[in-house]
Amino acid sequence: MSKKVLVLGASGEIGGRIARGCVDAGYQVTGVTRGANARHQVDLSGIEFLVGDKYDEAFYESELATREFDVIIDSVPFMEDAVLAHKHFAGRIEHYFVCGSTGSYTPLQYIPGDENHPWREDTGINFFEQCERDAQLLAWREEDGFPATVFRSSCICGIGRCPIETWGGRNPHYYRLMKQNEPLEIPGDGKVLLQAGCNDDIAAAFVLGAGKGDEIAGEIFNISARRAVTLTHWFNTAKDILGSTSTAEYMSLEALCKRRPDDASARWTGFLMEHMAFDMTKAEEMLGYKPQYTMEQGLERALSWLLDAGQIT
Repeated sequence: MSKKVLVLGASGEIGGRIARGCVDAGYQVTGVTRGANARHQVDLSGIEFLVGDKYDEAFYESELATREFDVIIDSVPFMEDAVLAHKHFAGRIEHYFVCGSTGSYTPLQYIPGDENHPWREDTGINFFEQCERDAQLLAWREEDGFPATVFRSSCICGIGRCPIETWGGRNPHYYRLMKQNEPLEIPGDGKVLLQAGCNDDIAAAFVLGAGKGDEIAGEIFNISARRAVTLTHWFNTAKDILGSTSTAEYMSLEALCKRRPDDASARWTGFLMEHMAFDMTKAEEMLGYKPQYTMEQGLERALSWLLDAGQIT
């Protein structure tokens, strides 16, 4: 019998790719959507969709908890989601997967960061709400065997998503300026490391996990591209893809935020100035994770999509 998989957020960029991959793997897939996504979507044929709000406990109880699933995957999880899943599915499922972020580790105390890196404390920079959720999931695993597994992605790019830029956001305007050969800013000296995984590879990790057993429950897996690059390399790669002659101006965070108050910020540009470099040996060995795209290829896929969509002119 093929596994029954529930994907929450199955019409979204990552959730849709996860659902597509699970169908292709031969699983019976049910997807939950609010029906409000107007962004790029992959082929969603073969997926049974339920329309509702996953935060609505009445919907959760009547439409989800009455069904039987082997695997539940939440592509955009919050603490509320984890609480509902634990309440209604503890003792009933093989796997509960959440898509987290390597931003939980920030700032890195060593490079590359692995899953043993400290992440439970609020550093003022890390994604602490995600840390709290992940800590609760792992606690439930210890307390009652709830089969939670955390996948931590890094700075996702690819078709359907504007890639990060050196202002620290995901602003198509940045790439329009680059296409127009305008000078652009890089915070610091450009040597900060960035590691971005392609959305197709990120989704593939969840599909691999769905085929595994109890050995991955209670685990954290870093999933991204194979290597990190500098901000300067990222900038130059984007230039080459767009055929741009833009020049880079290196400046302090404060100066950049002052120059681009609507585009740069102490929070997100400052976060970009923290190294992103992660070891994925654990995912490779336990899941069989093999990213198919380099960072450069993921960036090319994202920018080509923006060009085709008319968002870069």
